[in-house]
Amino acid sequence: MSPRPAQPAAEAEAKKAAIIAASLDQIVDRGPTAVRMADVAKAVGMSVGTVQYYFGSRDALLAAAFSAHSDAVLKDIADMANPDGKNTVEGTEAGSPRSRLHAAFTAVHEVGNHGQRSRIWIELVTAARTHASLQACVDSVFAGWRSLFSRIIGDGIRTGDFTLYGLTVTEVVDTFIAIIDGFDLAAVAGQGPEPTTMARILGATADGLLSGGSPGA
Repeated sequence: MSPRPAQPAAEAEAKKAAIIAASLDQIVDRGPTAVRMADVAKAVGMSVGTVQYYFGSRDALLAAAFSAHSDAVLKDIADMANPDGKNTVEGTEAGSPRSRLHAAFTAVHEVGNHGQRSRIWIELVTAARTHASLQACVDSVFAGWRSLFSRIIGDGIRTGDFTLYGLTVTEVVDTFIAIIDGFDLAAVAGQGPEPTTMARILGATADGLLSGGSPGA
């Protein structure tokens, strides 16, 4: 087989992005086990050989799609929770750890399409149970969430914005993640609360666990 002709890097990246986007649409519509490279190729108007050229195998394509999606979501949420004061929540000081934490909670439902994101996440976790290649992506998502929340909480403890009552930072962070995962599952089942309610519940949970009052109050 003759080698493929060289193409500009930007063109190659655009093709890969289109293939990943089509793969994510297939995952949402049909679930990852039903995704076929032929269907993805048809959706983007490319040959199966082109899809294979960029991603090699169906499993590699799924891993790349899940990873790209998760990385983009985490980056967007982290950007909304940045410390530059652009995302100030009413009643909090601009750029403060508390404002950043509340902004991150708001971003949970404002970044992209929450219903689609929830379905992709649930599909990823489910598929990872039988596809070891996807477990690293699941681990990376949890690591990203833990890093974001731990960093903000750590800053808040250092500045005096936050005080821990009975739980460790890790336990508080895992509580936030568990609540977010619960909202994702409810969204996929069509039973999730309104987006503003999600952010309010997360914010109230954070305020209760990190400030205001004393142990046992």
